Amino acid sequence: MLHTGLFRTGLLITAFIGVWGLVTYFRKQPSSGSFRATLVLTEALFIVQGVVGVLVFANGRRPHDNLHWLYGVLLVIVLPIAMSYVSGRDPRREPLVYGIAALFMAGLTIRAFTTGA
Repeated sequence: MLHTGLFRTGLLITAFIGVWGLVTYFRKQPSSGSFRATLVLTEALFIVQGVVGVLVFANGRRPHDNLHWLYGVLLVIVLPIAMSYVSGRDPRREPLVYGIAALFMAGLTIRAFTTGA
C-alpha cells in the first residue's frame, strides 16, 4: 500500500536528516544547499503522505487510534516551525535545530505507524 511505503520512506529520510544535521553541527559547518533541498523534499513527502491518508480514509479505512491524525498533522508542521525558529538567528545552529526536528519526526513517524490502520 502506498501509505505504508511513504511511511518507510519518511522514516528513513527523517533519520538520515537527523544524523546529517547533527554531524554538520558538530563539525561546525553551515547547512548546505543539499541539506536544505532535502528538508524541502521531506516536507513535500509528508504533505503527500497526508493527502494519501485522507484518500485512504475516504475509501473506508480507519486508523486504529485517533492519535494517528495528530501525528500526521505534527509531521507536516514540525519543519515549518523549525524554520521559523532558525530564521534570522545564528546560521550555525540551523543544522542542529533541523537535525533535532528530524529525529523528533522520525519518532512521530514510528508512532503514526503504530496507531495506523
